[in-house]
Amino acid sequence: MGSLSHSRARSRALLPPAAALLALLCALALSVASAGALESEAEELPLDPNPEPPSFVVIQTDDQTLDELYATFRAYPGAPELRAMPNTLDLLAKRGETFNRYYVSYPLCCPSRVSLMTGRYAHNTGVKGNVQPNGGYYGFSFRGADDHNIATWLQGAGYRTIHIGKFLNGYGDEPFSNGSEVPPGWSAWHSVLKADTNHYYYGYTLNNDGTLSEPGQYGDSGSWETREYGERDPFGCPFAPAETRPCVYATDIFNWQAREEMRATSEDQPFYLQLDYTSPHGDFRRPAGPEPALRHYGWFKGARLPHNRLEGFDEGNVEDKPSFIREAEHLTPSIKHTYKVYYDKQLEALRSIDDGVKEIVGTLAETGRLQNTYILFTSDNGFFFGEHRLIGGKFLAYEPATHMPFLIRGPGIKPGTETGELAANIDIAPTILDLAGVEPDKSVDGRSIVPFLRDPEARTRRPLLFESFVQTNDVEANGAIASTGEGDGGVPGGDGSTDPKEPEAGISSAPHGGPGRAHASLLAPPLNYEGIRLGPYKYIAWPNGEKELYDINRDPNELNNIVKDPNFYPIRNFLHRQLRRFENCVGRECREATPPLPLTRVEFERLRAKRQQEILEREREREKERREREREHKKPGKGR
Repeated sequence: MGSLSHSRARSRALLPPAAALLALLCALALSVASAGALESEAEELPLDPNPEPPSFVVIQTDDQTLDELYATFRAYPGAPELRAMPNTLDLLAKRGETFNRYYVSYPLCCPSRVSLMTGRYAHNTGVKGNVQPNGGYYGFSFRGADDHNIATWLQGAGYRTIHIGKFLNGYGDEPFSNGSEVPPGWSAWHSVLKADTNHYYYGYTLNNDGTLSEPGQYGDSGSWETREYGERDPFGCPFAPAETRPCVYATDIFNWQAREEMRATSEDQPFYLQLDYTSPHGDFRRPAGPEPALRHYGWFKGARLPHNRLEGFDEGNVEDKPSFIREAEHLTPSIKHTYKVYYDKQLEALRSIDDGVKEIVGTLAETGRLQNTYILFTSDNGFFFGEHRLIGGKFLAYEPATHMPFLIRGPGIKPGTETGELAANIDIAPTILDLAGVEPDKSVDGRSIVPFLRDPEARTRRPLLFESFVQTNDVEANGAIASTGEGDGGVPGGDGSTDPKEPEAGISSAPHGGPGRAHASLLAPPLNYEGIRLGPYKYIAWPNGEKELYDINRDPNELNNIVKDPNFYPIRNFLHRQLRRFENCVGRECREATPPLPLTRVEFERLRAKRQQEILEREREREKERREREREHKKPGKGR
């Protein structure tokens, strides 16, 4: 739906110019009509006929990659297989729908999270980075997005709106925010202060409905001198602690708050719960990576990194890549070890999130709400573990940073379904509003994905944009870029001896302004790249004139940049035109369909050869028929 088949596009390629133009206009009209039909169908027919407004739980992790959702591990040959997120896959993916081609348009924490809440690209929200004043929480509030988002829209329609966990970068960071404020639209508020300045799993500060937690209420963050937490949870937390001390591990606290807030909601009022985990983001403590719950320590020790050399890890030939990657040295053994530990700890930290998924589903069942609640699971952006020689960050449009998990379970969704339709974080708010029957008070760039919940086989030609408005000023603020081949990457606590007061060149994941203050990478890319994702292709344009083009279906690891391959010039030129068409789109413009993708030169020549062969075959058949008629005519008694 919404697009012509590739075979039809081929058959059109050799039409005379006038006929080809007419066919193209008809195709465009058909595409627009089909897209309109999808949207009107979603508005007129609810996905589920339940007359009561549904509730929603949006679960968003921090820096989780798509690979990590499906990661498995065996400690030794013959050992039982350990899955990183079994509850998430069994209770959400198997009971709902998986969007296999879901992307974030701007793979950086704050802009990505704002796009999820507003349904708008960063070029329309104005939140263009993590750093104040134009980005971060201050940019969100200063530019008015805090008054026009999923929380304000749903609260205005009678929903109880609940936020738990990390909100936006800079919330609680002086002088822009003291962390005492509760943004508009939230009925219940349990949010972490300085989530990205400190990123503690113990010793953090929460704003609980406008009241700040007391120092030490949630544990001891330790010190930069030791790079260790002052204390961790007792054994047995959170289910059966061995000591009388409270269990305060951040992810477990968020899980508990989510359960309590769902139970506290009146049974006759629908709710919207946005659960933003700080995990599995690294916490700047020993060892590298995030702090797992004590019960999960060592579970994934020895797990392999998500990609090997053949899949782009420490990529060998980068001559087809932009200059800042071409100049990057190979990863050192120290760097590889550090990020190997980092990956193990991310998998271990995800287990407590996975426990939370099970607890949320159980609480919904316990309260009788499960049958009328949509549960959505995703991540704000990914993370580089050595792909293309990139380490410790996100922020670029490559698959590990932009291609994210997205699962949705709820009434009317057929269990165990999958779709290959392109979707993005800008589509989440419009989808929830569609399911809730609520209209936004400001235009959105995304669209409802309800038609693809109803029909997973439906397809359109709506493209997705990639955009960025920052350069690497510091790693924690804007994402690490690449290795200079020195030290362990400057990761404090990375199982090495890196002094947090003296970060290595290249990258550092110390917090902004902390003792290990991160600094600009020598290999930072040019400011403001942009790109487009359409069909199987991804096209990226750098402001210095460099370009990248990948066929993701054939090259999912983006090892072969085909932008200079003459065979793909028609694709490159077409995508460049479409990028220019959509780069400043607003509202409905962003949802318009593109014309069909052109043929590659090889495809065109093959089609032309096929057509010529068909013409020759028809000529031979006509010649054969003519000769048979002449023979019949020359037979005795004929023609008199």
